[in-house]
Amino acid sequence: MPSAKELKDLRRLRHKKYRQAQRRYLIEGPRLIVDALASGAPVSQIFYTADFTESDFWHEISSAVAAPGITLVEITPSQAGLLRTTRHTQGVFAVLPMPEPTGDPKRLLEAPILVLDDISDPGNLGTLLRIADWFGMPTVWISAASADLFNPKVVRGAMGAHFHLKNIYKGDLEPLSRLLTANAIFCLGAAIHGEQLGSITPVDDNWALVLGNEARGLSKQWQKRLDKQVAIPGIGSAESLNVSVAAGIILYQLRIMTKPGV
Repeated sequence: MPSAKELKDLRRLRHKKYRQAQRRYLIEGPRLIVDALASGAPVSQIFYTADFTESDFWHEISSAVAAPGITLVEITPSQAGLLRTTRHTQGVFAVLPMPEPTGDPKRLLEAPILVLDDISDPGNLGTLLRIADWFGMPTVWISAASADLFNPKVVRGAMGAHFHLKNIYKGDLEPLSRLLTANAIFCLGAAIHGEQLGSITPVDDNWALVLGNEARGLSKQWQKRLDKQVAIPGIGSAESLNVSVAAGIILYQLRIMTKPGV
């Protein structure tokens, strides 16, 4: 059983300032934990209730205890209730260290790049990471003002993208944005009044797609950096699309439909 102090520290991981202070975060649920283990994510501890040992996932997770550095710790249902970030807990949690920022700036220029400019809603940010994962984006930049990358809603919405995406950066994007032009990376931005999506075909994969804030759209900083603004045609009366829906449509066009033979 975890000590009272350990349990308190774990509960605190639900809050951004404590995640940053401890440099670790908590994930919840068997599917996410199995994905983390299968992806080789550096899981350090797994906490589970006795009831969870009856789950179909138990053998898959418990066998990971043989891996160096992973410990299994049983907790009570009431302790699981204190740790949960969902309405109904499944009784299993894991702790992972926050990854250190990459020290190689060249990795952050591996195109194509998805740029998320001030995405404030955790659900949207998580879904955008999941979409980036689905379309095999090697690099994602996230502005400092966006939702916290390790917010429980972001982690759940991303469905394992934290473990799969090759290069994720969150912070000040101004220095990186200047490198797009310097490295001849074609910069597209999603905007209501842009050119029709189907009319734009970037040469190879040397491009970056910028998606702006849900309410305000692209910031002036990014509007100045763009080579093209792109819009999704529609025939209905809705004013706009949800940013994650827009991302899925645009990335489908750029990553799938522009490929030879499709």
